[in-house]
Amino acid sequence: MGSLILTADDYGACDFIDNGIIRAVREGKINTVTAFVTHPDSKERMETLLMLREELKQKNSGSYTFNIGLHFSLTSGTALTGYSTLTSDETGDDGKYEFHEAKNYPFRKVKLEHLQHELTAQLNLLDTWLGNIAIDHVTNHHGICYLDIDFFEEYIKAISLFNSAKLKNRLPIRSPWSWLKSDMKVWKKGKLVVPTIRQGIELGMWKKLADLTNRQLKLRETQAYELAIDFPHFLADTFYGQPFGENLDHLFSELSKKNYSIEFMFHLGHPGHLVNDLEQTIDNLIMPHGIDRGYFLNRTKELDVLSGTNIENKLTQNNLKKIFFAEA
Repeated sequence: MGSLILTADDYGACDFIDNGIIRAVREGKINTVTAFVTHPDSKERMETLLMLREELKQKNSGSYTFNIGLHFSLTSGTALTGYSTLTSDETGDDGKYEFHEAKNYPFRKVKLEHLQHELTAQLNLLDTWLGNIAIDHVTNHHGICYLDIDFFEEYIKAISLFNSAKLKNRLPIRSPWSWLKSDMKVWKKGKLVVPTIRQGIELGMWKKLADLTNRQLKLRETQAYELAIDFPHFLADTFYGQPFGENLDHLFSELSKKNYSIEFMFHLGHPGHLVNDLEQTIDNLIMPHGIDRGYFLNRTKELDVLSGTNIENKLTQNNLKKIFFAEA
């Protein structure tokens, strides 16, 4: 039997994204949320999410409907550890040092100890904000830590060293193996290059292709297991840029043929109210650092597809079960 985690990325950056995630959580479409701690009001946004978690628990016979993990950022928001090789040398409007942009990311300029210190700081801050709730997992914005073998090694080392009395085991992470690297078929709708690859090319990630061979990814897998860090078999990232019901149906159908644990990754958004011109509304939004306005319309489309999908029926029809990261 296949199993899946339904994850919404990027919570805690702005209203548009948070509105979409909250709507999907309320509708029971999502069971995992990855959250930033690097934006000016991320703490207040986390408080809203925690209140929602308790509210839905009461409506679900005392069981929590979703868990919360860290969306570790090196490319969006400001560094908790201040100025370092992770940041530009100029401060933002709030006087804090912003991370380097994802486009043409300066991997070789970053000191790995700075990465470890920043990840530890972000984990500790989220651990504090969550109170008596344990962090569920760790993901990484833009996948920067997965693109470089040295970054990945430092990333999992910091996670392995993270200590919280609330944790029973090491924190699980997002799989370094994508759907494209699996034996699953890809729904392309006539596209020669799927949007996740196109985005990587636009961001200059093609320069890291030598670090993304199957051999290198297998090495990452081995490194994680040696540190007792688990992850789902694969990450289904091919819904990104192709937010169509047929695509989501395809993902369910393909997973039903395998005995894999897979994370379905979603990027959701909603203006929070009815608008006459959605594109104009998006154009008028003030963008947080490191968040792509160009994908906001697709965020609403992803939400529309999820809202129109009976997740429980899909699970039953395809003989699948919904799990959390710790169960992968």
